[in-house]
Amino acid sequence: MGPASRGYASEYRLNTGDILTFDFLDDAELPVTATISGNGEAQFPLIGGVNVVGLTITEALDKLRNEFRTREILVDPKLSLNVSTFRPIFVLGEVRSPGSFPFYSGLTVEQGIGLAGGMQVIAANASDRLIARARLRAEVEAARAEIVHEAVYAARLAAQLKSSEKIDLNDVPEFARAYVDGVPLDGVIELEAKILKEDLAAHKSQTQILTEGIAQAEGGIEILNELVQQQKDVVKNSVEDLARVGALRKRGLNTESELSRAENSASAEKAQLLQTFATLARTRQELSELKLELAKLAADRKKDILTQLQQREIAIKKLISNQHSAEEQILLMAAVAEDETKKNQISYTYEIRRNPVGGKPTSLQASLVTELLPGDVVVVGIAGM
Repeated sequence: MGPASRGYASEYRLNTGDILTFDFLDDAELPVTATISGNGEAQFPLIGGVNVVGLTITEALDKLRNEFRTREILVDPKLSLNVSTFRPIFVLGEVRSPGSFPFYSGLTVEQGIGLAGGMQVIAANASDRLIARARLRAEVEAARAEIVHEAVYAARLAAQLKSSEKIDLNDVPEFARAYVDGVPLDGVIELEAKILKEDLAAHKSQTQILTEGIAQAEGGIEILNELVQQQKDVVKNSVEDLARVGALRKRGLNTESELSRAENSASAEKAQLLQTFATLARTRQELSELKLELAKLAADRKKDILTQLQQREIAIKKLISNQHSAEEQILLMAAVAEDETKKNQISYTYEIRRNPVGGKPTSLQASLVTELLPGDVVVVGIAGM
């Protein structure tokens, strides 16, 4: 990276989708990567999730060092943190392949358009325009169908999260509800309901197995506690019996073999007590492991569902963006078709929509050489239309 890029990286504020490289500088372990999720957290070794959205790399490093010290994990943590992959840019409008593309330092509007396949070429004749419009309409319809499927999918995930046996369309993401209103959904809901039923049954079965194991272990502990108490009484009696036999032996009222038998009996009862204690300790350990496994089952399931929900929302937003782009292209093609004489006079406009962390969304006119920032949305349009 050049001096300008390094200066930008030091001022850059982290946001959702950035991928970080984290390393302990005083060990031989390889660096690890951490992606900033939708809730603003990235997962780091030993301390887990830490919210770093809105922080510069320097501020994030200070926060991580403080976390390690506060939790008494490291006294003087020596850490390294860098942005390995910035969140992508989006190129929409009059380009061949609108969508999201990787960001790299120094990326310009012109280069972003190149990643999107270049400018959309206006159809040369009426038949070409008809074919292009038909393709775009098909893209619009396909996007709508996919949005409906993803929206019901998200509602099913919400039902899984609540352990509900019924899919509630009120759980569809708010920005996608307009796409499911008044649309026949019986087939989609039926399929998702089957998946929901299977998931709930599997989760219930796993939970029941672990719960029964916990109940059995707790019952075993109760029995072992009773055995320990009984064995303590037996040991006490054997010790008292040994003392009585020993006293009689000193007076010559019994034999040496009787004393030996009493000693062996007392030792055997003590050994049995120790063995019962060992069995009790193992059973308690098994109980702890079963409880931990049950808690982990619930936590992992919740994390997996939330991750899938986040993916569905991203997918829906991308589909909506693609649909709007296709619709805009249809309108632009229709406008161009009304005046063929303007084909050779077409010029393009470039708008950058930017949503900085902690700031207000802005829109600015750009040129081909304007440099982009992570997360920028470039909209390419035709001047005067």
